[in-house]
Amino acid sequence: MFKYIKMTYMNYNLQYELLVKSFSTKQKCIQIDDLSTRIVNCPFDSTFSRIADSHEWFPTAMKFDQEITRNRIQQNDSFSYPVIFSGEAEKSDQAILFLHGLNERSWNKYLVWAKYLSDQTGQPVILFPLAFHMNRAPEKWNDARAMSPLASDRRKHYSDLKDSTYLNAALSIRIENYPEQFVISGMQSYMDIIRIVSSIREGKHFLFRKNTKINIFSYSIGAFLSELIMMDNPERLFDSSKLCLFCGGATFDHLNGASRYIMDSRAFQKLHALTSMSNFKCLRRYFENSGISGFKHTLETLRYMTFFKEGKQARERILNQIGERIYAIGLSNDQVVPPLAILQTLKGDSMNLPTKVEIMDFPYSYTHEIPFPINNQLIAPQVNRCFKKVFDKVAGFLK
Repeated sequence: MFKYIKMTYMNYNLQYELLVKSFSTKQKCIQIDDLSTRIVNCPFDSTFSRIADSHEWFPTAMKFDQEITRNRIQQNDSFSYPVIFSGEAEKSDQAILFLHGLNERSWNKYLVWAKYLSDQTGQPVILFPLAFHMNRAPEKWNDARAMSPLASDRRKHYSDLKDSTYLNAALSIRIENYPEQFVISGMQSYMDIIRIVSSIREGKHFLFRKNTKINIFSYSIGAFLSELIMMDNPERLFDSSKLCLFCGGATFDHLNGASRYIMDSRAFQKLHALTSMSNFKCLRRYFENSGISGFKHTLETLRYMTFFKEGKQARERILNQIGERIYAIGLSNDQVVPPLAILQTLKGDSMNLPTKVEIMDFPYSYTHEIPFPINNQLIAPQVNRCFKKVFDKVAGFLK
């Protein structure tokens, strides 16, 4: 079994500062003695069969940076992912797979979350980057100097554009020009996760024992992807896994991705258009004709989780079978993943599905993207208490 020391809790802001100061994706091993924490960056090569770059896929690319809309980017195929250990780390027979939100370029806000989960459960936490996110994308996609002119061009080109910032410029351009890439990237992330979990379960990972049980904690769009994985249960890898969703769990047609931090209004309109049934059928044919094969079953599950009404019967049949192993926490003021949509999706209209769903509220101003604001001393004690309340519940469920 994994040996660990349950640490005395240090306030959220201080832990954040210490972890961000120490963390790097470029060091193989990071020891943070002040927090009794070790972080190991593990190499990974994605073998996903990608469509070759071709301008025929980008008819509206116009003057925008072609690197943003390319399918093949070296950083996306060869990268590292961090594993966080607390206490006296040894090879473990349990782990938590941690999936992040959309348009994330840094692990900073998640380091405290992951460390606390490892502290409280004794399980290493695997922070796995989704395709074209975190260190799987060019650094300039997160660079204000490089992205601000692109955001400015978009605002000049589209007079009614909302929520356009340098933070979401790269993803907005990418989705507007090629919304199908959102699903293709999701499929790559899906297959990468299956590869790493299979490797761990087979005893081929140097940090874990054979048959290690993998639980999942996921946030925002990571929650959507983890639902697909749990519902599909490929190779029966997740027979006994527990899944905890934070600020996620609703069907895709009930999400609102337009945000200064995620994507601008025009990109979201293009993406949301995929949720029409006719466009979804075209998307399926696109996959069948593109050379990306082997996802027939997953595309059917994607249909269940894309359309609230059309997928209801099949979705609820599966949730009746696995719902006892799923726990979702939504936030009352969440504008991206509305709490009512989480309840309706995971509990059903009659609120009788076995999935556990809890809606919480905080006594300070927060958003979906920033549930735990940092560096505001006036609300720091409240943030600290609310963070502990949420993640004590998460850790209790995933133990």
